Amino acid sequence: MKISILLFLFISFQTFAVESVKLADTIKQGYGYIDLFKAQQSTNNLTVDDLESLRNAHGNKLVFAVDINEAANGTEKASTQGVTVDTVELIVVRNGSESRYNEFYTPTTSLVAAISETSRTFRYTMIGESGSSRITGATLNDITSEFDSLLTILVPDSIANADAIFLAVRLQQTNKSLGDPEAFYDYTGGYEDIAVVNPYDAQVLTELAPGVDEAPLVVAQSQVEQTVDSWVYYPSSASYFVVAYEDQYPNRGDYDFNDLVIGYRVGFGVSNSQVVSVIGVGYMIARGASANHDWYLHVPFSDYVSGNAQVNLFKPGSSEQAIGYPQLQAVNGNLNLRLFENTKALMKVEGSDFANTLSEQTPILGHKFSFSFDLDSPLSFDAIPAAPYDPYLHVLTTGYEIHLSGNTAQLSQSTNSGSFNSEYKDQLGYPYALVFPDQWLPPLEYTDLGEAYSTFLDYTNNGSSQNETWYMSPTTNKTKSLPTSFWKW
Repeated sequence: MKISILLFLFISFQTFAVESVKLADTIKQGYGYIDLFKAQQSTNNLTVDDLESLRNAHGNKLVFAVDINEAANGTEKASTQGVTVDTVELIVVRNGSESRYNEFYTPTTSLVAAISETSRTFRYTMIGESGSSRITGATLNDITSEFDSLLTILVPDSIANADAIFLAVRLQQTNKSLGDPEAFYDYTGGYEDIAVVNPYDAQVLTELAPGVDEAPLVVAQSQVEQTVDSWVYYPSSASYFVVAYEDQYPNRGDYDFNDLVIGYRVGFGVSNSQVVSVIGVGYMIARGASANHDWYLHVPFSDYVSGNAQVNLFKPGSSEQAIGYPQLQAVNGNLNLRLFENTKALMKVEGSDFANTLSEQTPILGHKFSFSFDLDSPLSFDAIPAAPYDPYLHVLTTGYEIHLSGNTAQLSQSTNSGSFNSEYKDQLGYPYALVFPDQWLPPLEYTDLGEAYSTFLDYTNNGSSQNETWYMSPTTNKTKSLPTSFWKW
């Protein structure tokens, strides 16, 4: 929270004539028709002069706070939950005739598919938390301690002569069968309270942004400063690539392919058919190694890129960032970000070198990263490389970089710096890094990948022409059950 801003606002608005007011009507079952003259407590009813004063104070806008109350579907939980907004309309009645205003916005957006649809379009969302534990005090009152997101509607005309004013809000029912983000932004689990807020309370809630840090992709997206028309995600806005490594390169090692397992996805912000921003999010899933590593994501654009990337690193299951984060990483020439540093310290189980790779071991959550990068100059969409890009491991113990086949070493300090080898396979043709869909399960410790997935050897020995879906058939007692619903917190 930016205390200096809040202190300034406290001084500026502490004598503000119109207090924020909770309204009696709510959004139920995805729809609300809210009387702005009817407060939750009748003694707090607003007058038309009060509302006109608030409109002027907000610069020809009315601003509403919304208390999000949704069930824990998808990745929704007490600390973060959301709804999708379909339509908003302010209806002002003057002398028996109505004026309607429907230009609105909220602090967050997401690509979401509506019910019965599979294609996703950008929609405004509202995010919050349930059972708020915010404590009232010098900067928080009964509005800012209870409410979450903001809904702003443009009202260019005076409402001083209005006889009645209503706010009609319709939420979008999403296609929950697609999983997240639709399940996260589904409204069917609860109802939403509404309050009319003054500029002070609106600013406090803007700074607080409850639940936003933990919502899917919103953290990085909200840090983008470029104007973005739309976002394109890989593999999609609701799924992840999972990359796994054998870290004994150039030796074969035990080939259990669980030395480090990472889930990640990348989004490209597009404006006027050009790429102007890049965002990403990902999680540590498992670490079955005595060696230590740094993990990088290299997005090899075909043209030169520059700017500063903001990298966030969140403690497991928390919106609190690790010490030293967020941090800026300069980009000059190519987007090559270190996103997990010192993995052995980041993911560990007391008394063990391994995390989430032993059969008897209770799974733990890993750290989460997000990043945002605004390009100094926009690029043609054709300059985007083919997914899954170049996620690679720098093994600190040996100094070697390990890449997917087809990529070369990137770091000047690595043991294989300057090498033109891009195979990253042993003499028998076995790779050291592989990318899977996010349903893939890592082998248990010391279990060869060929034992954990019985058709892998046929796939490898037949020139990749047979058993191409070998990774979808794990041997139950040879793999660790780490479903997406667990590690994608």
